[in-house]
Amino acid sequence: MKNLSKNKLFLISLLLPVILLLSMTVKPLTTIYYGETVRLQTVPVDPSNLFYGDYVDLDFEAENIVIDVVEKSLRKTLEDNTTGSYPQDDLKVYILLAYSNETETHKVTSLTVSKPKSGTYIKGILTPYINEGKVRVSIPIEQYYLEDDTGSKLEDQARKGELIATIKVHKGYAILRSVD
Repeated sequence: MKNLSKNKLFLISLLLPVILLLSMTVKPLTTIYYGETVRLQTVPVDPSNLFYGDYVDLDFEAENIVIDVVEKSLRKTLEDNTTGSYPQDDLKVYILLAYSNETETHKVTSLTVSKPKSGTYIKGILTPYINEGKVRVSIPIEQYYLEDDTGSKLEDQARKGELIATIKVHKGYAILRSVD
């Protein structure tokens, strides 16, 4: 009897780490298979890292949001924050997006603190200050790794305003798929 319980305990101790590792892939895989494809305009920088190789550091148009599309209660809080003392440094926000036929990319339609019940949205972190009529939201998909010596080609495209990032989004979680 004791031998059987030891075997079960041993089996559980082997399976638990495997189950834990597999569970970490659920959110990214769900986003890849069921997420909506979003195209965002970018403005990159071309750094190179000795350990990682060439990559493009991306800055999205959707990260600099005009104050007019910010939710009223959040806008009032930001406008009243003239002293620079905001109660929370990192505020989780949701960027609502809509497809623009004119530019063939997605544009910001609203910025809210409440999780939207529907529509396409990305989770981000708000820097709680207004600068030149805009607020800054960080989207955590800002690096794209490249094959060696291809970063300058993407930089040239960016200068012409031709660089578009293709992102998969599912329930606010975003995965950068490609940069064209």
